[in-house]
Amino acid sequence: MNGTTKITRSHLERVALIYVRQSTVAQVREHAESTMRQYDLAGTAASLGWPPQRVTVIDADLGLSGRTAAGRGGFQEVVTRVCLGEVGAIVGLEASRLARSSADFTRLLEIARLSDTSLIDEDGVYDLADINDRLVLGLKGQMSETEIHLLKARLDGAKKAAAARGDLAVRLPVGYLYDADGEVAIDPDAEVVAAVTDVFTEFTRTGSAYAVVSAFAGRPFPYRVHDGPFHGQLRWSVLTHDRVLSILANPAYAGAYAYGRRPSAQRLQPDGSVRTVTGTRTREQWPVLIPDHHPAFISWEQYEADETERAANHTRAGARPPREGSALCQGIIVCGSCGAPMRTHYPHATHHYTNYFCGASAKTHQLQSTTCRTVPAGPVDAAVAGLLLAALTLPRSRIRWLPSMRSSCAPPALSAPPRWRANAPTTRPTAPNAPSARSNRRTGWWLGPWKPAGKRPWLSLPTPRTP
Repeated sequence: MNGTTKITRSHLERVALIYVRQSTVAQVREHAESTMRQYDLAGTAASLGWPPQRVTVIDADLGLSGRTAAGRGGFQEVVTRVCLGEVGAIVGLEASRLARSSADFTRLLEIARLSDTSLIDEDGVYDLADINDRLVLGLKGQMSETEIHLLKARLDGAKKAAAARGDLAVRLPVGYLYDADGEVAIDPDAEVVAAVTDVFTEFTRTGSAYAVVSAFAGRPFPYRVHDGPFHGQLRWSVLTHDRVLSILANPAYAGAYAYGRRPSAQRLQPDGSVRTVTGTRTREQWPVLIPDHHPAFISWEQYEADETERAANHTRAGARPPREGSALCQGIIVCGSCGAPMRTHYPHATHHYTNYFCGASAKTHQLQSTTCRTVPAGPVDAAVAGLLLAALTLPRSRIRWLPSMRSSCAPPALSAPPRWRANAPTTRPTAPNAPSARSNRRTGWWLGPWKPAGKRPWLSLPTPRTP
């Protein structure tokens, strides 16, 4: 191995980390030879002078891609231990095993340079303090990232070519299955077909997705499991409003093959992780749309008519503001029984009468519990307003004055209501039931509803009414 002379006693006195990683679970299961070669690097570290007790294998990233450091606990452990100065060398099968991202790889190299940590792979030993070794590793990291880009571009190109012909297998909605020849066919289960057909029939009759949900109250709706150990199995659950909208918007039920309706892109999150964000496209922006591709539940004309009806029902596209009305607790109140957000309902156009109802029943037309209720907004708002004002009002018994606030002068005379006058009489008001201003004799400050003549009180509190 080249560069063994770069390993010093300082490196041997610290730990040698053996980093093991495979990109996918399929590689771990089907390409065991590569995994075994990476585990054998412990013997390579021993041959270079590290005692067995100072060789540590980190294999927490088996089945994880190296495109990002987010979610890779093994790589994060390597970086942490290098920062602490515990690592003398990082041993890997090749540099690309550490990271496929130039940003993550360059950051690790810089930390290793500052902590005098060597990097070892099958090509040799690299000293990060040597500019030539850093240059070679930087080129390897950039080539690794470029390789991932080229592989992804080839795979995406093949997928788009197959999708343009309608041959790319996509996830089918409930009601469709792939037959033995790989063609899209209607589910042979008559109960599933009847449930899907009834959704379109009810929406054509009523023109409302909520009406469809109401018609299915007490009747389960089928769905296919696409992930996990129950992949492909048929299950039944409650039909929700969102599910109805997704069925009505899916062009597959009109016999059309569509690809690229929801583009995805990766976005960096504040915590440093990378998240895949899914967007939407209009029908004119779909990359592939092939009509009459497979058997249909409805015609294309009916699909377009349903689309127009759904657009007309979209209330948020109108001129009304989304938070109109006088309800005080709209958007911040939840059901005390099931925990679902409560929604606001204005039965009259004047909004003089308002109530809150459980949001869970709005989408399923079925109460989550027997204690879910619809309550008038008036008593609830009054109680909340009282609690809010009580929390914001400072009782007089809790008023405390700092020494710097105290006044040594005598309290001036009060002016008579309703107007303040500069030359007000010094007598107290004698009107019946008139509230009077009181003086705090200890501090010399006046507490009352009127302004003392010639002086401005630091604090003025209203006198509570006598019941």
